[in-house]
Amino acid sequence: MTLATIISHADFGELLASAFQPETPQVTSSESDLGAALQHFATPAEIHAKVAQCASTGMHDYSFGFWYPSMKGRPIERKVILDPPREGHAFRHSLTGWGLIHLHLYFTHPRKLQCRIAVNSQTRAKAREARYPELGAVTDWDWRVVDSYAFRLSRKLAAMGPTAPVVQQADPGEPSPPPGSSSPWQRRKQD
Repeated sequence: MTLATIISHADFGELLASAFQPETPQVTSSESDLGAALQHFATPAEIHAKVAQCASTGMHDYSFGFWYPSMKGRPIERKVILDPPREGHAFRHSLTGWGLIHLHLYFTHPRKLQCRIAVNSQTRAKAREARYPELGAVTDWDWRVVDSYAFRLSRKLAAMGPTAPVVQQADPGEPSPPPGSSSPWQRRKQD
């Protein structure tokens, strides 16, 4: 189950403003559209415009990757080959890097966003370093700075609203449960 903080679009603007201080990050989409390059965002206004576009087109979720120069290390843009192709496209791009901070957004409520911050810990990255040599050395990153930015953004976000499970997107091929029926994942009262 994924948990995320429910915030307003105004709160999201405030979160972005704080993400651009005291240092300006390089912000990139975490994944590209099928057959396209990653999108880059230079200002909070550009990010906010992308979020508004995602919300207006009915997109379920979107993710941004934040890299600050003082974190050292480097984000890596990878081309992912889709085999078999999806919707007529044979590739997409993704953003990765040991210390990247990902800002995940879920468009599950009208006029609200669900938002969460995700980042590797140094310990987790070190445990996976041999499996992903293309990401470079974990020690190339300044983990004190990575942790500082991630903690600051997480604390800011946590103060903005309640945390709740992310409402999963319904599979169009599956029927909806009847109104009033309970989910199989809900706890049942014990007699």
